[in-house]
Amino acid sequence: MISFFRKIRQKLLTQNRVTRYLIYALGEIFLVVIGILIALQVNNWNEERKEHKKEREQLFFALENLKTDSISIDSIKSRTDKILAVHHNLILLSENKITEDAVGNLDLIRASEPNILIIKKNNSNLPNEVKDQELRKILLDHYLLIDWLEFTILNHNEIIEVMVRPFLAEKKLLNFGQQIETDRQKFDLINDERFFEEFKNEEIRQVLFESGVKLRIMRSNIERFAQKNEDLKQAIMSYLNKN
Repeated sequence: MISFFRKIRQKLLTQNRVTRYLIYALGEIFLVVIGILIALQVNNWNEERKEHKKEREQLFFALENLKTDSISIDSIKSRTDKILAVHHNLILLSENKITEDAVGNLDLIRASEPNILIIKKNNSNLPNEVKDQELRKILLDHYLLIDWLEFTILNHNEIIEVMVRPFLAEKKLLNFGQQIETDRQKFDLINDERFFEEFKNEEIRQVLFESGVKLRIMRSNIERFAQKNEDLKQAIMSYLNKN
């Protein structure tokens, strides 16, 4: 192709057709520029397609993580509600409104909560990869809420590990031997009889008060997270359907 154009230019020069040569040369330059621009545009289209495909793959992966987190948060919520129910019943017991038999599983007051949410851990850079500003904002808000929820879970676990469990051990309220029992749904880690005797004293109530406060804050954040998790799922699905 290049030799073909060169022959035409040489022919024009030998025939002293300078004006036509210049016009032809300019036309040739114009065609080269157009070719380069087309090549650049095609390359840009290819890059955009790659980025779009990558974004969709990341969002589909995030969507699966959100679905997993929905299951996890429902499980956390269920366990937290059971623990709160025991705390509530202990308050009723302190007011002589129920009997000891109605309190429930005392083992729950020493239970900590694992942090098993995965959306941010597996997709930490996702907000920077998403082009849509509104979706990016929703993601960032969700990640901030995760940080706050994890902080409250950590706070609750710290109270359990630093205050509640040591207190139960110090007062000898635990049933030694039950810690390795695997054949029962209820482990009976706490000795009910000794616990209720100790519960007549103010000291244990103050310890449970602190853990109850942290638990209530955690439960409130769990509820917020559950709703925001659903909102983010809907936002991602809507974005994927439009793009």
